[in-house]
Amino acid sequence: MKAIQISHYTQDLDFQYTNIPKPQIKPNEILIKGKYAGVDPHLILAMTGKVKLFDHYDFPLTLGNELAGVVAEVGAAVSDFQVGDKVYTMPPLNTMGAFAEYLAVEAQYVAKMPENLSFQEAAAIPLSALTIRQAFDILRPLPDKRLFIPGGTGGFGQIAVPYAKALGLRVTVSGGPVARATATYLGADQFINYETTDYSDILQDYDYVIDTRGADEFKKELAILYFGGHLLSLNAGPNARFGQRHRASFSAGKRFIFRLAGSSFDRQAKKQGETYDFLYVAPSGQQLRELTPYFEQSQIKPVIDTVYPFDQAKTAIDRVKVGHNQGKILLDLEADLDTNS
Repeated sequence: MKAIQISHYTQDLDFQYTNIPKPQIKPNEILIKGKYAGVDPHLILAMTGKVKLFDHYDFPLTLGNELAGVVAEVGAAVSDFQVGDKVYTMPPLNTMGAFAEYLAVEAQYVAKMPENLSFQEAAAIPLSALTIRQAFDILRPLPDKRLFIPGGTGGFGQIAVPYAKALGLRVTVSGGPVARATATYLGADQFINYETTDYSDILQDYDYVIDTRGADEFKKELAILYFGGHLLSLNAGPNARFGQRHRASFSAGKRFIFRLAGSSFDRQAKKQGETYDFLYVAPSGQQLRELTPYFEQSQIKPVIDTVYPFDQAKTAIDRVKVGHNQGKILLDLEADLDTNS
């Protein structure tokens, strides 16, 4: 079968189209015939080796973190799925595998698709939906509080903003001028054009910030929080609190590294009476199953920026790296595939 793989870390985001054997599933796995796969920022971090501290990859590695498709085969120990089910998943980040005709994945990481969504829409959901769910498990936000998401109209924001609004939060996002319409569609209360306005000049006393930009924005994001506010970053780096939450997943040595790496972030936050946390999203079919009714009942549909055929994966990845997409970038796994290989 056709697959997109890397054989080593690459700063140039190079990859290979390869032919590999169709997976043979284990008793606790299901085989999914892929329809669409999400192309997300984590992919860039994985390809360049920037998440080696969290995930160990065995090369060659088939890329792809998000998938929607149809169950083609069910393992002997699996009872929750049957052949023909429409499903979506975020496989474990250390194995990935969505950029291929078929994916073998443990059933615990899979959920049936929301009935009101297409395969394209379902493929746009898993990583962003799990990220906002796990972020809110940490932040525990209260209704009517204020949340700022810089760059909040991209792949993450297009799920996070309506979800936050559904929980009663007041949400502000920033983006380029063309993102204003997307912010309005998502239901954001306030939009800031970063080309004309520095958000740190006009925002103050916010309760929460979810950082999507990284360490360069850290001081500015802290500055807009009220005393006692909470900053959660998806990019800046791990800290002691992250290591403590994941004691079962990382060795004492790695937790020590996390504490050292995040010490400057923690000091700055503590000095201003605020809390810093870092999130590295984890796969969970159970959480996807819990989120499915939300998508069905709210009628919220993710924004799709562009769908590229399988043979244009390089263009799709480069577009995500630039970061100006308004919504999700997808790969059509069935377009331009030679199904005889």
